[in-house]
Amino acid sequence: MPQSKAKLSFAAREKIERTLLLLPGVLLYAVFYFIPMLGLLYLSQVKWAGIGPMEYVGFDNFRQVLGNAYFRDQLFQALWQNAVFFLVIIGSFLTIGSGLALLLSLKTWGRKLYQIIFFLPYPMAGAAVAYLLNLFVAQRGPLNALLMSWGITDHPIPFLGLEDTALVTLALFYSWHRMGFAIMLILAGILAVRQDLLEAAVLDGASRWQAIKAVVAPVVAPAFILITVIIMVDVFNNADYTLIIMGPEAGPLRSTDVMGTFLFRTAFGAGASTVNTNFGMAAAVGLITAVMILPAALFLALRNFRND
Repeated sequence: MPQSKAKLSFAAREKIERTLLLLPGVLLYAVFYFIPMLGLLYLSQVKWAGIGPMEYVGFDNFRQVLGNAYFRDQLFQALWQNAVFFLVIIGSFLTIGSGLALLLSLKTWGRKLYQIIFFLPYPMAGAAVAYLLNLFVAQRGPLNALLMSWGITDHPIPFLGLEDTALVTLALFYSWHRMGFAIMLILAGILAVRQDLLEAAVLDGASRWQAIKAVVAPVVAPAFILITVIIMVDVFNNADYTLIIMGPEAGPLRSTDVMGTFLFRTAFGAGASTVNTNFGMAAAVGLITAVMILPAALFLALRNFRND
């Protein structure tokens, strides 16, 4: 008698389909990110000004970055300020973003319009946001005019001209630019909460805050982790706001210097008169940055793998 063909279970078919759907993205990631990363490993072992012959120096670039006081001080300053930059952004996302997402989850009139308004800045280019930032916080801009009209200050505040305020100002505008992304992720988590669980918690005598803490928070926590890891990877790899507004020197007095500007300055210099540039050392800085943020990316990947 002919043997009946074994049928795949639903879980097995689901895994095969998911693998096939993910395969194109994985291949693109390998071609445009992983393979260039291997090239970066080689580039970090040469001394090269971008043109002309390369000189193989082994791990001398890493020794220079980590051992030479001039480069080491810049590295640690950029790393510390990058951490502050990240903390301001993620703090804004998890507080303001969560509050706005909670408001949007209520049956408020026009909430779809509010969602569009909050998400509208997200697709804007960094250069456009930087231009708006300059206009908004300029000494003759609307922010200073508003502060003086309310009597909060008697004279305009140079937000981007003071060491104490420049970095935080850039971080807050990054937060405004990307806030829609955080709101949508958190809102999706909130809407996934089962209403019967909330109603049961209220019937058991829980207050609104207790219901949010016991029922909503565990469901939204994965969105918080995802936002944190994605933003960490982004802010430690990019420095478009600082480069566009403050320049490669990350003024004032390098108070806005982050890993991205330090890498740019190492590769291309800070001005047309710069002659001491080294693409190999810049590659070393890039690899050091990648190693620092790799644990967060691995944590997210392993966590999602365990959930599956």
